[in-house]
Amino acid sequence: MHLGRVEVIGGGPAGLFAARLIKERIPHASVRVTERSVPDDTFGFGVAFTARTLRAVAEAERATFDRIVASAVPMPPQEMLIDGVSVRAKGNGGGIAIARSRLLAVLLDEAVRAGVEVDLGVERTLGDVREADLVIAADGAGSRTRAELAEHVGGRVDPGRGVFMWLGCSTRLRSNLFVPVRTPHGLFTIHGYPYAEERSTLGVEADVGTWRRAGMDTATERTPLTESDAFSLHYLQQAFADALGGAELLGNRSRWMHFRTVSLSRWHYENVVLIGDAAHTAHYSVGSGTKMALEDAIVLADSLTTGEEPALAGALRRYEDIRRPRVEALQDAAVRSQRWWDSIGQRLDLPAPRLMLAYLSRGGVVSAARLAESDPGLLRAGLAALAGVEPSDGELADVRSWVLSRPYEGASLRTRSRVLDQDGQAGYREVPGEPVTVSALRAAYPDEALAAVLGTDADDPWSPAADEVLDRCSALAAAGADGVRLEGQPGRPALLDRLALAERIRHQTKLFTVVGAPADHIDDLVDAIVAGRADLVALAD
Repeated sequence: MHLGRVEVIGGGPAGLFAARLIKERIPHASVRVTERSVPDDTFGFGVAFTARTLRAVAEAERATFDRIVASAVPMPPQEMLIDGVSVRAKGNGGGIAIARSRLLAVLLDEAVRAGVEVDLGVERTLGDVREADLVIAADGAGSRTRAELAEHVGGRVDPGRGVFMWLGCSTRLRSNLFVPVRTPHGLFTIHGYPYAEERSTLGVEADVGTWRRAGMDTATERTPLTESDAFSLHYLQQAFADALGGAELLGNRSRWMHFRTVSLSRWHYENVVLIGDAAHTAHYSVGSGTKMALEDAIVLADSLTTGEEPALAGALRRYEDIRRPRVEALQDAAVRSQRWWDSIGQRLDLPAPRLMLAYLSRGGVVSAARLAESDPGLLRAGLAALAGVEPSDGELADVRSWVLSRPYEGASLRTRSRVLDQDGQAGYREVPGEPVTVSALRAAYPDEALAAVLGTDADDPWSPAADEVLDRCSALAAAGADGVRLEGQPGRPALLDRLALAERIRHQTKLFTVVGAPADHIDDLVDAIVAGRADLVALAD
């Protein structure tokens, strides 16, 4: 493919790495990166990479990989600190963290060394560079290029319900740390990890009600964009003093924000392609922003320089065809993770080991069956908290059967196991219909535990549609139901949605919850019981 001129808008990780790879593979091309900021303006603290991303970078460009690793620190094991009780998961499988400023310095230097022209402190729009053979829009989550192409790429930006703030910490944390702290105004949660000697990154989250009660909404309004929110920094310094050992919190244009999930129906139009946060974002709780940026750059460079498609349009289609499934899977897990963190306060009644297991399985990625091999100690502690007895080594090897064979005992129902058969084990009776039907059956069967079958396809457990389901559940309970069985569309995403809704029903009503699914989704059902998302399951053929 002949590319005489390549223009890159945005000098973040996606733009710099894409420019470096393309210039190396198409030496005759003129490649220019335009970045309106200058290095001294870089904000943020640390960024993290998984081992998978590091392997991809190493295969794509070894010198860049070597320099990143040399400037990074290993990601330590995950730790939850719940009311002074610590529980740890095993290591992060070769992940690392690095200062964002250092990462950008490495990528900038490598791009320049490869022959890329870089204009810092200059702002160019799509109209300024549209005549290039290829325009790469890497101008971040607030992409101006995406806004200009909105009618062609179908941009959608969904703000999160809660608020968050990035801070630094003047210590090297011993773990990849998660700590919820109750304050007089509500719950604040931090997620922190080290990225350099005596430095760590902290993401702080709160719901909007807590944020407002603490007076942080007005603090946000009066803080200039170029400064940090000093009021919130002081508040959080005191709130997290014990968890952080008194370490100083550090700001860098730190202020409260709503996370924005960016999704596009297309990532390219004519000779323009969007990459990194300009094309898609995923909640930081799955650690994927910079990771996705570098992986986008690699696949784009590969698509432009390999394969049989000589035309630019075909190469851009190939890039999107390869990357979109992976990105959308990450975005799905990220949305589930974001909702989990937004509602973490309702789970703090769980013992710390179970809460850690609930956290690990929140996005439908890590299962109890997987942990039986990778972290049996953590799994054993969580299962003991669930059942009051530890599984033996042999039982842990078949953790699915062990969990499903545990008895259930609630206010209105006792069962021999967590699986309900079609014959109505232990007094369970399926009762379809409206609450009046439940009331009639309650009169006919006063000593039975009765569950109403409720069809729902709410894809967000905290949406108005889910609120309506909660209202129906309250009506069912008032009509005499003891529990509810959720049914809905087939497929794993719909099942994960129902399990998240079942968890909310469990916490906000007195009903026991039953969720059914085919046996090929047994891991999701097992994880739901362990994590407290459902009380019982029904296996279908």
